[in-house]
Amino acid sequence: MNILLIGMPGCGKSAFGKAAAESLGLEFIDTDSEIERREGPIPEIFANRGEDAFRDIETDVLRDCLKGDRRIISTGGGIVKRDENIEIMKQADTYVVFLDRPLELIAGDIDTSGRPLLKDNAERLKTLYAERYDKYRTAANAMVINDGAFSATLGELLRLIRNSI
Repeated sequence: MNILLIGMPGCGKSAFGKAAAESLGLEFIDTDSEIERREGPIPEIFANRGEDAFRDIETDVLRDCLKGDRRIISTGGGIVKRDENIEIMKQADTYVVFLDRPLELIAGDIDTSGRPLLKDNAERLKTLYAERYDKYRTAANAMVINDGAFSATLGELLRLIRNSI
């Protein structure tokens, strides 16, 4: 079984995914890093080829990442934009965790200038959250709220993972 982390940009998917994988001796994959390894910088993909091309690549990378086993996979925040991706998650031997971080904490944590869909302003974050929240909940088997200490959130994530694999 694989563990898939979903949630908004800046919610901690990569940081918690790396820490959990290290703690459990599992492989860690970040889909955004894999996209960049294959295709180049994400902002350039958006600028030169458009969001639809990026989403096609993202779907292909998701499929490829789920072919392995005993991996913790951190996804891009928009992975749930395509219903096809949610179906791929549900059909795979995957436990999906929605890492939910309050917007005010995300806004204080991240630099939006390097994120293609947030570069115009942080107000866009609220719009994306409203568009995606129900999709995250639909796709997820479980949710972890990331609103406190890193160690507490990691502990909750590890508990969920241990109970699912």
